[in-house]
Amino acid sequence: MQQSMPSINSCNRSQLIPEQDLGRVISFLRSKLSTHIDTQLQPMGLTSAQYIVVVLLAKGSVNTLAGLCEHMVYDKGAMSRLLKRLEEKDLIAKTQCEFDKRSTILGLSEKGKALYPQIMPLVNEVYAKALNGFSDDEKQQVIDLLFKAITNLDSPTK
Repeated sequence: MQQSMPSINSCNRSQLIPEQDLGRVISFLRSKLSTHIDTQLQPMGLTSAQYIVVVLLAKGSVNTLAGLCEHMVYDKGAMSRLLKRLEEKDLIAKTQCEFDKRSTILGLSEKGKALYPQIMPLVNEVYAKALNGFSDDEKQQVIDLLFKAITNLDSPTK
């Protein structure tokens, strides 16, 4: 009989083993952040995944389905469904690429442009809550350590 793993909530931090529990802790944090962001954005009719698309399009970071998939680590099917929901909410606009008629360029609709400035203050409230009690140095250290882990995974194996 296989023993079930205790949930993160029931674990004592000293029981967690970084080499075994890193993914579980990061996944739990991501889930908590998403749940709180969903709650904040619910009055706007947005989810945590949808707001990211709105922000990326508003900033001009990406403007294609493929670019969004790469940036958000989504497969094309899931991204297409997410974009369809945003299009149904009249938050994004699609136009045909002038140079490649097979490609579609994504942008925010007027409604999406009007909604964009309201999103980040709500999301930032969630991040501030998560980082409550951290010193400025600790906040930067969290970012630095996470980026170090990402860089390690992107590096060739030693």
